[in-house]
Amino acid sequence: MPIPALIAGGAALLGSMISSNAQSKAAEQERKARQAAANELRNQGQITTQQYQALINEINNYYATRPTIGQQGDLENYRQAIYDYDPNKFVADTEPFSYNKTKEDFLNPYYAAIIGDTANQIQHSAAGAGLGRGTGAALNIAKGTAEKSDELYRTALGEYNQDRNFAYQQYADAIRNNQNRLNALRSATESKLNMQGNLANDYINTQDARMSDLLKAQQDSLASRQAYDVAIARTLLRRNYANI
Repeated sequence: MPIPALIAGGAALLGSMISSNAQSKAAEQERKARQAAANELRNQGQITTQQYQALINEINNYYATRPTIGQQGDLENYRQAIYDYDPNKFVADTEPFSYNKTKEDFLNPYYAAIIGDTANQIQHSAAGAGLGRGTGAALNIAKGTAEKSDELYRTALGEYNQDRNFAYQQYADAIRNNQNRLNALRSATESKLNMQGNLANDYINTQDARMSDLLKAQQDSLASRQAYDVAIARTLLRRNYANI
């Protein structure tokens, strides 16, 4: 083989060997870079998980010891109290006013005797005046007894109205007193509902705040992981291009 050809062949072989070694070296560097990136990513992931769990524990411990007076039972009691609340329970339900007496119940029990005495007195007066038993005497007796009867009935009617008014006043007072009592009970019940509502709201607000903190911690953790994944991927790409 001519010497120039031999030299050319050796140079080609040497170039091929150098190129192969360079490629092997580049491949090894890329492998190491990938391994390093993977290890770093795995380590960072472990650290992030530990930090995230520590944050979750801290949040849970805070709400476990947070000064709050609202509990789960308060929410259940409030719900039941709302279901049980009936405004109709606080309205007085009474029978219509009734009064079973009449004015005759108040008429003087000696009515007949009084009328008879009145007639006798008028007749006696008429006899004393020389009227005897004539028409004039009869008219006087009729008129006198009628006036006495009217007087007795007017007295009975006044007593009847007075007694009826007194009975109605007692009825009205009983209704008023009962309604006042029911109003006080309704006010107390509504105050209790408001206080139970405050306890329930305190419990709900605490649970909402705890959930909000947990979700934020989770979102921050996910965002941190995603940002780190992107950073590792970019670092890996730069190393690969640098070794080509």
